[in-house]
Amino acid sequence: MNLKSLTRPVLGAALALFTSASSLALAGVPPKPTPPQAPGAPVPQPQPQQPQPQPSQQTSQQQARPRIDVVFVLDTTGSMAGLIEGAKQKIFSIASRIAQGKPTPQVRVGLVAYRDVGDAYVTKRYELTEDLDGLFTHLRALQADGGGDTPEHVGRGLGEAVSKLSWDQSRETMKLIFLVGDAPPAQRNDDWNFKHWVKRAAEKHIVVNTVRCGGDAETEVHWKLAAKTTDGRYESLEQSGGMVAVATPYDADLAKVNAELASKTMYAGKKEAQVANRARAEQMAGLAPEAAADRIQFMKTTRGAGKGSGAAASVSSAPAAVGGAVDLAAQPEALASVKEEELPQELQGLDAAGRDAKVKQLAGERKALEEKAAKLAAERDAWRMKNVADKDDSFDANVMKGVKEKAAKHGITY
Repeated sequence: MNLKSLTRPVLGAALALFTSASSLALAGVPPKPTPPQAPGAPVPQPQPQQPQPQPSQQTSQQQARPRIDVVFVLDTTGSMAGLIEGAKQKIFSIASRIAQGKPTPQVRVGLVAYRDVGDAYVTKRYELTEDLDGLFTHLRALQADGGGDTPEHVGRGLGEAVSKLSWDQSRETMKLIFLVGDAPPAQRNDDWNFKHWVKRAAEKHIVVNTVRCGGDAETEVHWKLAAKTTDGRYESLEQSGGMVAVATPYDADLAKVNAELASKTMYAGKKEAQVANRARAEQMAGLAPEAAADRIQFMKTTRGAGKGSGAAASVSSAPAAVGGAVDLAAQPEALASVKEEELPQELQGLDAAGRDAKVKQLAGERKALEEKAAKLAAERDAWRMKNVADKDDSFDANVMKGVKEKAAKHGITY
C-alpha cells in the first residue's frame, strides 16, 4: 500500500475535526466525543447551531400588558374634608375604571398627602402599588385637618411624588399625577420649589393633571401652569369634589359576597402578621355597598387579565396576605410547610388530616363565592354601562378624562 495515499486522507480528517471543534468551542458549545474514523471514511460535518431566543423575545402575556402608574397628590387640610371623604368611597371605583382599558393594563396607584409647615405633618407618602386594599387602608386613615390659611406646601407634595416614588422607568408606561387642592403653593427657594418640580415632572415624562377645588384665583394660575408644562389637564370642581354614589341593583349582593370572602381567610405566619391581616380583612368586609362592589370589579379585572376566558371566575377577590403571612384558603398547598407555632388558631389542636380537611373545605367555599362574585360583577358592569352616565363635574369623572386623554398614545382604549 502506498503510505502517502494512506496518510493524506487521515491528516485531512484530523484537520477537519480540529476545525469543527474549534468553531464549536468559540461558540460556547462543548464538543461531543467523536468516534475514531476509518481511513478513507467520510468526514462528519459540524451541524449549524439553532439560535437561542433572547430574554426580550420571551415576553410573557403579563409582561405584554400596558402599564399605568397613577399618583394622587392630595391637600389634606381642613377645607378638603368633603373631597377626602369622597375619595375614600371612590378609590376602588376609580381604579376599577382605569383597569378596564383594552388591553387590560397593570395599574399601580400611589398617594402623597400634604399640608403645611406647622401642621401635624407636612407630607405623608405611600408607595406605588398594585395592592389597592393596602392603599385604601392608608387613605382611610387620612383625616382633613390643619391649614386655615394659604398657601400650602404644594411644592413638597408634588416634589416627593416626582422624586421619591418608584415610578416605572419605561417610556412606554403611562405616568400620571393628579394634583388636588384648593390653595396655591408657598413661594419657596429651597429644595421644594413648586415650579422646579413641575419642570422635573415634564423631564421625567410624568403628566400632571390638576384639579382645583373651590374658586381661589391664585391656585388656578399655578394649577394651569403645571398642567400646561406637563401636557396635562386642568379642571375646577366644587369644594366637595362632587362625588355622588350611584347605586345599582347588584351592590347589596356584592357587598354581602365581599364580606363573606373576607371571612373565608386563614392566615398562617408570625402572630403579629396574622393579627394585621385579620384586621385588614375585617376592614374590607365593612366597605359600603358601592365601594365593595367596585373593589370586587377591580380584583376580577386585574387578577383575571391574561389568564384565559374562564379565569375571571377563579381569581381571588379576598384580601391578599401581607407581612410575610400566607392565606391558606388561597394556597392550601402551603400548609405542609407551615411551622407548628405559626399555624392559625383554627388549626391548632388538630392532627395533620384534620388540618388538611379544614383548609380544603375553606378553599372550596371561597372558590364558590368567587365564582358568584365574578358573575355578579359582570352583571353589574353591564347594567352600569347601560344605565349610568358620568357626572362631568365630579372628581372621579375628571380623573377618567385625564386617563383616557393619554391612554390612546400608549395603545389603551376605553
